Amino acid sequence: MRSFQWRIAVPIIALIIASMLVLGIYLTNVIKNTQLDNLRFHLEQEARIVAEASLPLFTGPSGSLDTMAKDLAGEIDSRITIIAPDGKILADSVENPADMENHATRPEVRDALANGIGETTRYSTTLEEQMMYVAVKIDNNGQVLGVARTALPITAVQESVNRVTRIIIIATLAIAILAVIAAYFIARRTTQPIRKLTKAVKGISTGHVEQKISVTTKDEIGMLAKAFNEMSVSLKTNIDTIFAEKTKLANILSKMADGVIMTDINGTVLLVNSAAGRLFGFKEDDAISKPVIEIVHDHEVDEVLKLCLKTHKDQSTQFESGTTRRFLRAIAVPLESQGRLNGALLLIQDLTELRNLQTMRRELIGNVSHELRTPIAGIKAMAETLHDGAIDDKAAAKDFLARIEGEADRLTQIVAELTQLSRIESGQAELNKQPVHLNTLIDEIISEMNPLAERNQVALLKQLSPYLPQVQADKDRIRQTIINLVHNAIKFNKPDGRVTVFTGCDSSSVTVSVTDTGIGISKEDLSHVFERFYKADKARSGGGSGLGLAIAKHTILSHGGSIYAQSEEGKGSTFTFTLPR
Repeated sequence: MRSFQWRIAVPIIALIIASMLVLGIYLTNVIKNTQLDNLRFHLEQEARIVAEASLPLFTGPSGSLDTMAKDLAGEIDSRITIIAPDGKILADSVENPADMENHATRPEVRDALANGIGETTRYSTTLEEQMMYVAVKIDNNGQVLGVARTALPITAVQESVNRVTRIIIIATLAIAILAVIAAYFIARRTTQPIRKLTKAVKGISTGHVEQKISVTTKDEIGMLAKAFNEMSVSLKTNIDTIFAEKTKLANILSKMADGVIMTDINGTVLLVNSAAGRLFGFKEDDAISKPVIEIVHDHEVDEVLKLCLKTHKDQSTQFESGTTRRFLRAIAVPLESQGRLNGALLLIQDLTELRNLQTMRRELIGNVSHELRTPIAGIKAMAETLHDGAIDDKAAAKDFLARIEGEADRLTQIVAELTQLSRIESGQAELNKQPVHLNTLIDEIISEMNPLAERNQVALLKQLSPYLPQVQADKDRIRQTIINLVHNAIKFNKPDGRVTVFTGCDSSSVTVSVTDTGIGISKEDLSHVFERFYKADKARSGGGSGLGLAIAKHTILSHGGSIYAQSEEGKGSTFTFTLPR
């Protein structure tokens, strides 16, 4: 495909060359006709001279005309022929008249006899070249004596025409070359702003929107360049605005906890955020241009999307994801523009934690109710017994009052532990951190817990690291945590069992472990032992509120540490916690 520059230059060059050709042909024809007219006029004048010169000789000897023709032909440099009215050749400057054929049928002779003058151009078989013949009638007072004819070859005319033609051709070629050069530079200069514009447009197409063209003229090209510059500035402003909005949208989508999936009217994914990828386990780039069902693998999402696209109304559903085992809510909203549906927006909310919190709230209420019901029922029953007359029996009344006091203490302990746990979980409990040497603290606790261990026929042992560094901790809360672990290890042990407290450290933390040889914890119960009010069936016989391990867990977590349990049913358990060095 030709460039715009040549699309301008080629027609100009073609027009110039065509004009030169037409002009050359016209000039050639004009020159040729002029030369032929001159030749014809010259021959006519010479023929009339011959006619006048031959009049006196018609009455003389027969050879005198031929001699005159040959002599006069040398002077005028033309062929002379004198022809009788009947076509017989009377004299000729070139040939012997007796050898020449009759010329009565020659056009110039007939025209001369009829009209006084005749002219023709034809090939001469005698001279073997193209000749022009002009004949005039020889008239003597009305008596036609014959025809005087002069002839010259038109070779000179043709050479003159050829010479002019060559000059015209050379001039045409020269002008054509100059026209090509001039048209090229004119077209190049004319199209230079367009080339700059094209280059600038290509720059914009590759993302470089800050393009500007210098305006040097005030014509249409200049106006186009000015309009382009204005467009470039406006385009950059618009792109910057769009990019800023896109960045805001991308930041919002990336920070959202809810999954977002945008589709077209066919349910093909156009946009997703990272939260959706985390919820359904796919990569954002891999999801684009795929059907929703192919990336989420949950038919509930696909159904709510299809219903939204079909009805053009908001739709929602709640379901448990078969792939991630999480409880989700899917909300589908139609995307419309000027009354036309363009697609849909899927909002995926993870309700798993909310449902777990609701479940925990119900369980907490149930557990609290259960834990409070027993001592309250006992207090009420004993109060009713006293009211019914047992108060008069001093021994029974004293026993019932002691039991009431015990149940009241149990209620007080449950309320205190609930309050403490609530304050720790909400972050309201302030930690009084100070340097604590855990080995010294454990020695104190073992001395304190030895009587309880002896009553339960359990050996309380220790294996403490001599290189244990101090830690920054709330001494009273860590003390309570260790006592709780040791107390549980003694309470749920077997006669003649052992409880061993270990300490150790690594480069980042110190470790405290309490190991027992007791009844152990089943696999089903092990993952729940740090939950509020959770007590395994074997543990319920031992009493307790079920809040101790929950308090221990949140105490350790508030110190930046971790706590976990290991157990094998029937063989004992190990509870371990770590604190940062």
